[in-house]
Amino acid sequence: MQSPLVTIIVPVYNLAPFLPACIDSLLQQTYTHTEIIFVNDDSSDSSLEVLTSYQQTHKNIQVFSQANAGPGPARNTGLDHATGEYILFVDGDDTIAPQTVEVCVQEALNTSADIICFGYRKVSGTGKDLKVLESFEYIPENFEHTDYISSFLSETAHKTDKINTACWGKLYKRSLIEDHRVWFRLSIFEDSPFVLETICLSRKTRCIAGNFYNYFVREKAHAEKSVTSAQVSDYKLSCFYASDDLMKDFLLSQNLFDKYSHLYYAYHNSRVLLYGGYFEVYADKGRENKANWTAVIDQLKKNRHSLTMRRKGLYRAFRKRIPFLNIGAFISIISPRAAHHFFRMYEKTLAPR
Repeated sequence: MQSPLVTIIVPVYNLAPFLPACIDSLLQQTYTHTEIIFVNDDSSDSSLEVLTSYQQTHKNIQVFSQANAGPGPARNTGLDHATGEYILFVDGDDTIAPQTVEVCVQEALNTSADIICFGYRKVSGTGKDLKVLESFEYIPENFEHTDYISSFLSETAHKTDKINTACWGKLYKRSLIEDHRVWFRLSIFEDSPFVLETICLSRKTRCIAGNFYNYFVREKAHAEKSVTSAQVSDYKLSCFYASDDLMKDFLLSQNLFDKYSHLYYAYHNSRVLLYGGYFEVYADKGRENKANWTAVIDQLKKNRHSLTMRRKGLYRAFRKRIPFLNIGAFISIISPRAAHHFFRMYEKTLAPR
């Protein structure tokens, strides 16, 4: 029996310094029946030249270019050209361990699973200077009787069977994606709706031991050039809220929202703190300028009706802040500046450390 082809899809935007490490990790896989699709999202650096150089010497590498649209549309372009039985997403500034594809394919074949989830490490530096900042690994026994939608919505909660909601760190059966017409519906913050849909529609999902994915935390100078790590803006924040709205709408369309509403709202509340600009502006205190806090408060005001007091089971950093997040959202109706000062005062005096 011939080994199934695996398509690895990599969106690329101005990643020239990081691409060689990423590409080498994909070429060094112990499982060799792969096609590697890079989608150049109109990079203005030498990313395309790096990709073209590798393509000339490796027949399994394909390079496509598109007008700048963001990682979501870039992944869709990759899916349009994919021919593999399985799909793996990798970001262009990250790497995967040599055995990743082999282990995942073997598990998929042994269990007939549509999705295989594996762990990751957050790392910084390179070579001898590589530092592991955080490690996340699944314990398969914890998922023997799990509800994977509940696990998805528990990413920021104290649970032993929670899953990473990024699209990377997973092997997908391509027929799952194509048969249900799942695609990336946003330019940024595109991961979570895609993963929720595939998890919900999957006939079988498996979580395996091993943290094979290396998620690189960039230095500030490089992070500022990243789409999702860039400065707080109305566009970035509106995409975040749109992402959570898409997840709610999907659960409603599947008649599942009533069952999971308590988990969804706690999950959404924590994500407002994480991705709605609050931590960046107030807790981290690195971007507290007027343009940033104005964008955060304006979007919070527009989306205040999506907030609730749901916080049970969340990590303390989220759980303690959610009541005050709701208070600040209410104050923003009267005065955005007053809400800004309220959040500043809260972080200085009452916020958990």
